Amino acid sequence: MELKIYNQNGELKLTVNTAASSTWNTELMAENAVSATFTHPFFVALDVNDYVMLNDTKFSINKEYKPKQVSTQEYNYTVKFYGPEHDAERVMFLNLTDGQYELQFYLDDSPAMHLQRWIDNMNRVYGEKRWSIGDVLDAPKKTVEYNNATCWDALSLISDAFEAEWWTDGFKINLTRCERGDRVELGYMQGLTSLTQSENSSDVKFFTRLFPLGSTRNIDRNRYGFSRLQLPNRAKYVDRNTRYGLYEYVEESTFADIYPHYRGTVNTVRQEEKVDENDKKITIYYFDDIGMTFDPNDFEIGGLAKHITFQTGELAGREFEVKYDSKTMEWEILNTYPSETEQIPGKNLIPALGDEYIPWNFSLPTGLEKEAEVAYETAVNSYLEKYSEDMSKYGGETDYTYIDKNNIPLQLGQNVRLLSDKFFDEGFSDTRITKVTRKLDNLSMATIECTNMVGKGWKRTVDASLAQLQYVMSSGSNPSSGSSSSTSIDVSDKLKKNIVINSNDVGYFKKKDVLLAGQTWETIFRKMLYKPMGGELSSSISTSDKVEYGTKQGRITYTATRNGQGEMTKAFHDEDEGKKLVFSAESQGIQTAVLTLSGTYTKRETHRATVVYASSDILPEKILNDTITVNVYRRWFAGVVDSEPKTSAQVRALGSSGLYTGKGEYSFTATNWKMIAICLPEGDITSLEIKGIQGNIIWDTGLVSGPKEIPVKDLNSSTETNYKMWIMNTQLVNDTTNHITLNT
Repeated sequence: MELKIYNQNGELKLTVNTAASSTWNTELMAENAVSATFTHPFFVALDVNDYVMLNDTKFSINKEYKPKQVSTQEYNYTVKFYGPEHDAERVMFLNLTDGQYELQFYLDDSPAMHLQRWIDNMNRVYGEKRWSIGDVLDAPKKTVEYNNATCWDALSLISDAFEAEWWTDGFKINLTRCERGDRVELGYMQGLTSLTQSENSSDVKFFTRLFPLGSTRNIDRNRYGFSRLQLPNRAKYVDRNTRYGLYEYVEESTFADIYPHYRGTVNTVRQEEKVDENDKKITIYYFDDIGMTFDPNDFEIGGLAKHITFQTGELAGREFEVKYDSKTMEWEILNTYPSETEQIPGKNLIPALGDEYIPWNFSLPTGLEKEAEVAYETAVNSYLEKYSEDMSKYGGETDYTYIDKNNIPLQLGQNVRLLSDKFFDEGFSDTRITKVTRKLDNLSMATIECTNMVGKGWKRTVDASLAQLQYVMSSGSNPSSGSSSSTSIDVSDKLKKNIVINSNDVGYFKKKDVLLAGQTWETIFRKMLYKPMGGELSSSISTSDKVEYGTKQGRITYTATRNGQGEMTKAFHDEDEGKKLVFSAESQGIQTAVLTLSGTYTKRETHRATVVYASSDILPEKILNDTITVNVYRRWFAGVVDSEPKTSAQVRALGSSGLYTGKGEYSFTATNWKMIAICLPEGDITSLEIKGIQGNIIWDTGLVSGPKEIPVKDLNSSTETNYKMWIMNTQLVNDTTNHITLNT
C-alpha cells in the first residue's frame, strides 16, 4: 500500500510502499493503530506527531522513531501510528472544577458526568471542542477514585465501575456495551477461510453454579429468620448450562443494593432554630411523608440507627442519620457539619416537596420483603445468564472477496452470527467483533476475533490486583448450626516485628538484611522490587548524527528522569550556566527540554547538557551530563548518464549517493547503462569491481577515464568544492542490473 507520511504541519514528509505484513489493528478498549513496515533508501527520522491518514482518520506517532540501517542505501522501518483515542495516554485526568487542576480526587456521579470530565480534559489539551459524548448507558451514580490517572487510565476506571465498555466512533466517546450494525452471518467457507477457538482473558468470569449472597440491609434476623435476603424458594445456589461442567462462583457485591425498602416522597418540610450543646445556633429540618402507611419504629433492628438516602432533589445521593416521631409522623434529619461554619442540610442543600428518599437500617413489612426477594431472584438469574454462556473467543481469517461482495463491516462491535455445527450445539453463536487486524494492502483481508465478554488484559488485571490488595482474616461459625456469619478483621498494614532474612536473595533484599518493625507493607514491597537508580539524562536529535555538509540544523530533545532524586536545581548546555535549558513541568518524574539549533552544519559539532538534581532522603545530589555529537560529511554521487556531467546540478541528480566518510567501500547499482559517472569529494578510487566480472576495472583505461575535477555545491548551495569525477563508458548498452563496488 502506498502510504503518505506528513509532519504535524501537514507537509508531506515521505511516500512509501508498505510491506505485506503491515496492518491496521483495532481491539476493543485496547488499541487502534497502524503498524507499518517499509524500506527507504535514505535516512529520515520520524518525529512525534508525524501522521498518516487511513479511512479519513489521522494516525500519529507518539515518540520519535529512527529506522534500522542495513546498508548505505537501505533503511528498515517498523513503526506504529496511533489513532486519536491514544492521545488519552498523554493527558492527565484532572479535577478542573473552579480551576483546581487536582490529580487525586473522588467523583460521585452518573456515567455521563464521569465521561464529561474525560471530554473536558481531552479538549483542554486540544484547545478546542473536539471530543463529545456518544452513547452512554443509564445507570445510578457511582464513586470513582482517580489517583494520578491519565485519561486512558480513567476510561478503564469508569468502564470497570459501571461494568460497561468504552469505545470511540470518530471523536465521539461511548460508554455502553459495544454492539452495532445489523447482524451478519459468517462461517467457514462463508466469509471465513478458517475458524478457531481460543481462551478468553483469565479475568472474564465463567461459571455454571452461582452461590448468591443477598444484602443484609433492612433484614431483622429474629423476625425474617435469616441474616441476608433470600431467594423466594430459599435455594442456596442456582445452576445454568451445567452441560459445560460444574464451575462454582460466589457473588455478593452485585446484589448489595437489592433489599427490602420503601421509596418515600417528601411532603411538608419545616425547620426549627435550636442551640446545640456548645450554645451554637443550628437549624433542624423535619419532613413528613403522607404515603408511608407503617411506623418505622415498629420495625427497629436492635442497635441500628435509622438512616435515609435522598434519591432526588438538592440532597440527592446524600445519606443522613434520622429519627422518626410516631406522634407527629415526621422524620428529623440529624445534621452533618463539613466545617465549623457549615451545616447540611442548610442554605440551598435542604429537602423540598417532592424529593424522593429511601429509609434503611430497620426491617419492613412482609409485603416489601417479598418484593425484594422477587427483585433479587431476577437479578441472580440475569447475572448467572450473563456469565454462564460460552466466554471463549472465536475468530479466523476473512475471505476478502466474500467480505467485499456482501459489504460486511469489519468494525468493532459489529453483530455477528458465527455458523458452525461443529463448534456450537445449536449450529450458531450470536456474538460481536471485538478485534480486527486488517492488511493495509487489502483492508478486507483481515483476522477477526469475536467474544461476548472482553477482559481487562494482562496489564489492567495486574494493576487492579495490586490496587485492591488487602489482608483480611475471616472467622466463620460452625456450619452445622444452620446459620453462618463472618467477621472481617483488618490486619495491620505495618510489620509488627523485625524480620531477619535467612532465605536466598529475594529481589533487592539480601540474606541477613533486617526488615524493621513499623514499615508498611507497601514500603517493604517497594524496597524488594525497586531500587532507586538516581536521576537519568538522555537525549535524541531530530537529524541523524551523521549529516551532509550544509544540512539545516535540527533540535535536541533532552529527557530528565528524577528516579527518587530531589528537585532539579540547574539545567544548562555547552558548559555555560548562562545557557539555560528550560524543562517542562514534571509528569510522573519525567521532564523534557528542547534545544533548537540554528544555521547549517559545516563541521563536526558536539553539544553537552548538564542537569543537577538535589539530594533526597534516599539519594545524594547528582550531576548528570549528556553529550551528543553530529559528524558532517560531503556526499558521493554515482549513476547512469547520457553524457558527461558538466554542472553541479547534474552531479547531484545522479541516481545513487551517500555520505562519504573517508577511506572505505561504497556500492551502487546501474541498469541499462552505457555511461556511468562517479564523483567523490576527496580521495582516489583504488578498486572498482562489477559483480560477476573478475578483476579491478579501475585500471582499464579503455573503460574508465579520470579523475577530473568538477565543482559541486553543497546541500544548500552556499559553498562549492572541487569533486573528482570518473567516467565508465562502454560501446554497447548493458541491459542487466549491475552491482558495482568501489574502494577508496
